[in-house]
Amino acid sequence: MRQYTGSLILPAVLAVLIVAGFTGKVVGTEFVSHELHIKIDVPSHRANITDQGLLNVAEGQNIFLLNHGAQITHFELDGAAIAFVPTPVDDTAGLSLEQMKLLSEIDENAPAQLVLFQFDRQGQFPFVLKYTAEFFEDVTNTRFSREHVGGEINGTILDQGAYLSSGSYFYPAGDESLLTFAVTVDIPQEWESISDGNRSSSEIREGRKVQRFENPYQTDGITVMAAPYVTKSAWMDSVEVSCYFFEADTGLIDRYLNATVDYVRMYSELIGPYPYERFTVAENFFPTGYGMPAWTLLGQQVIRLPFIIGTSLGHEVLHNWWGNSVYVDYEAGNWCEGLTVYGADYRYKLNSSPAETRDYRKDILKQYVSYINEGNDFPVREFKSRTSPGTRTIGYSKVMMIFHMIHEVIGEGPFFQAWRNIYETHRGEKVTWEQWIEAFEAASGRQLDYILNEWVDRSGAPSLAVRLDGAADNDRGRLVDFTLSQTGGQEYRLNIPVRFSGIKGRLDTVVVLASAEATFSIQVPSGYWTLAVDPDYHLFRRLYPEEVEPVVSAILGNPAKKFVSFDSQAEAVEMFTAFCGNFMEGEVELADPGVMEEGEGFYPIVLNPRDMPEYLAGLVRVNDDSVTIGGAAYSREGHTFVLTGQDWNGVEKYIVLLTGDYASLPRLGQLVPHYGKYSYLVFAGPRNVGKGQWEVTDSPLRISF
Repeated sequence: MRQYTGSLILPAVLAVLIVAGFTGKVVGTEFVSHELHIKIDVPSHRANITDQGLLNVAEGQNIFLLNHGAQITHFELDGAAIAFVPTPVDDTAGLSLEQMKLLSEIDENAPAQLVLFQFDRQGQFPFVLKYTAEFFEDVTNTRFSREHVGGEINGTILDQGAYLSSGSYFYPAGDESLLTFAVTVDIPQEWESISDGNRSSSEIREGRKVQRFENPYQTDGITVMAAPYVTKSAWMDSVEVSCYFFEADTGLIDRYLNATVDYVRMYSELIGPYPYERFTVAENFFPTGYGMPAWTLLGQQVIRLPFIIGTSLGHEVLHNWWGNSVYVDYEAGNWCEGLTVYGADYRYKLNSSPAETRDYRKDILKQYVSYINEGNDFPVREFKSRTSPGTRTIGYSKVMMIFHMIHEVIGEGPFFQAWRNIYETHRGEKVTWEQWIEAFEAASGRQLDYILNEWVDRSGAPSLAVRLDGAADNDRGRLVDFTLSQTGGQEYRLNIPVRFSGIKGRLDTVVVLASAEATFSIQVPSGYWTLAVDPDYHLFRRLYPEEVEPVVSAILGNPAKKFVSFDSQAEAVEMFTAFCGNFMEGEVELADPGVMEEGEGFYPIVLNPRDMPEYLAGLVRVNDDSVTIGGAAYSREGHTFVLTGQDWNGVEKYIVLLTGDYASLPRLGQLVPHYGKYSYLVFAGPRNVGKGQWEVTDSPLRISF
């Protein structure tokens, strides 16, 4: 996940403002460049910062944002000291209702203050700003996961390390878009620092370490991290690949180094030369999963997960092409995350097996069913960053499928030629959806403007139906007539895969549906008797309920959840309550078991029910000492079974937990949401030892003739 910065101050807010005696029009300054010098004082949790560079100002009243606790000691513009008035963003005294509306577009919880000043000329001038600020956010309860992004840290300086993101406003921000950064970090001698771009120097001065970083491209924000790291490097041609890990995790360094070198090489060959001189995998002391120019910051728990090297690590490396050198025009929609998912997470499945890629695409469609409804759907054009499972489903998964559908239309060669062309032409620039579609059109010679109208600018997904009109034998085999229709109320131009199956195997073809309904006639040899529409889920479409097996995400995505324990032992109730709190990332009260008699209207998570629901009884064999699931038998002792099902006393979907290992339940509450695509999970303590999906064989898009 690329760390989203975007425009830090909204132009609409800057039109008219009256604060602390400033009357009339107030214009947002525009920073052109920053030369930051940051001295970290760990015991006081403070940073002493000097920033200088170039600043565009208007004649009259100007405004910028800075950290809410920053104490400015000096501000000069064009060599002259400037008077200024700092005001908290939540101080609305003196504002009219209209002005309060404008100000409301800045998050009142943002850790920022408004700094207003007057100047007698318009133009671009050198500035110097000196200030000190405390960064002391509590990281104890920080949560960051694939399903939920919440309680993120903006900036903190602790004994474990120092972290300053653009969201902390540790540098002044105005109405700029892309700008130039250089940063010098002054830290304890035993620490190492990392920031965006290339490191140009590192030296010891007066018992402290001073390191300088410069980004060769303009960028939309900057992040700084420093901590007592152990470091090690390897090389991919002229690119230095480094790991900055804590002492406890140095045993993982070689695996991360080798894999990162391979990723940098792979994407350099696929897209174009790596844009920086170095790439660093840095470990964090609280949960994060961010990608910044020339580095990624992964939380300690994430670093230790065995699957991260084969998945998320490559995703963050790829962000150095998409998002961290070719930038996103967020006002025109964030294409970057979905494209990076396509080039990393999904592409790794492509390199594995057709079955895995099919399952990956279907999992995306199941996410859409689980997390998206009429109340929270939105066009991908409006996606900026993920804040919930729903926004992730649209901005990551749906966008990935849009790029997949483009790939299926234009083919492998033109698809990646467009990648190379965009990268070569637009490094250091912002790119829009329109520019991507133009690049695909230029590389393929195909007209694709419908993608913008149908997939980028409107919400929703097509719903398909098929009707068999006839199947007549002839001397060449059989002529099959069928009608495809779009039943969701919106029309799309769809390249629809169609498969005929029978004793001779299968025959695949593609038909184009560009209207609400169309009839097709296809000649097939004798020996074929089944017609399936989009059997491998190449289209982003609404699945039928019959196509979707119960999975964890179906329960995660439903807001009407209830937690029920049929196990009355004190330890069971206490640990299950902790499981539920971690599962929901908040406080939860258990419901009385009698609630299960109510049936409809909620999705329950149930601990140790007295009897197995009928749906699960046909899939899982439960004995006194063992449970057989997915063809494997597990001892009940020391194991926890997470089973999803449907249709239980009127309940549409549910999760059943079977366990006597109560002590593991709190940790499992944190882990289970990471397995959203699965129907069942088996844990030995907190370690996953089994997982799978219930088989689905029926579909309204499959008919026999």
